[in-house]
Amino acid sequence: MNPILHIFETDHYDLIDALLSLPISGFLLLGVLGLRKLLLKSDDKQLTLETLAQFDPLTNSLSRTEILYRASEEIDRSRRNKHSFALLEMDIDHFKNVNDLLGHHVGDEVLINLVRHSQEALRSIDSVGRIGGEEFLILLPETEAEGAAQIAERLRKHIANAINDTSAPIPVKITISIGVTIFEPNENHRIARGIVLNELMNKADLAMYQAKNEGRNRVAFWSASTPP
Repeated sequence: MNPILHIFETDHYDLIDALLSLPISGFLLLGVLGLRKLLLKSDDKQLTLETLAQFDPLTNSLSRTEILYRASEEIDRSRRNKHSFALLEMDIDHFKNVNDLLGHHVGDEVLINLVRHSQEALRSIDSVGRIGGEEFLILLPETEAEGAAQIAERLRKHIANAINDTSAPIPVKITISIGVTIFEPNENHRIARGIVLNELMNKADLAMYQAKNEGRNRVAFWSASTPP
């Protein structure tokens, strides 16, 4: 009989029982600790995977998947609460010149600075997500056209005046072009949110390219007359 079980069943123990139970207890403790370590390791891996899925590994902005998820959730929330929200697309002007002249490592540093400076100019409720290269989406919850214009212009000026901390031997200054579109909850309220989100992204993209075509370093709003 297992000496530990013997002690519990008979309420009797002696020196031999105690000595026999020590290594068994030790093995049980090691087993418990090993299982705990395995579970913690598993939790750490899950947390790592969730973090990688949620954040862009270079800039620490939201990932493309996460910013699109939040925008789609905002469509539903906006429909429930009857509040407008704004979606902005932001792109660095002439970013290729930075990479070509100073190297991609400096370009990466500029992207990191861009996100940090953007967060300084935005509200705590706003979200920034990298959707590819030097392009970012910015979600402004509960924001109408006037408020979106003020925030976008504040962001544009802040980036243009910001000092970028890079390893380049010369100062690196950048400007951005921003396209803005507004979601109105009373329009197309029966259309699936996935279709609505694609339309919003397309409108913000068209507005952003309009800003570039008009000279860059500016904000443009999508309208029905925005060229395709």
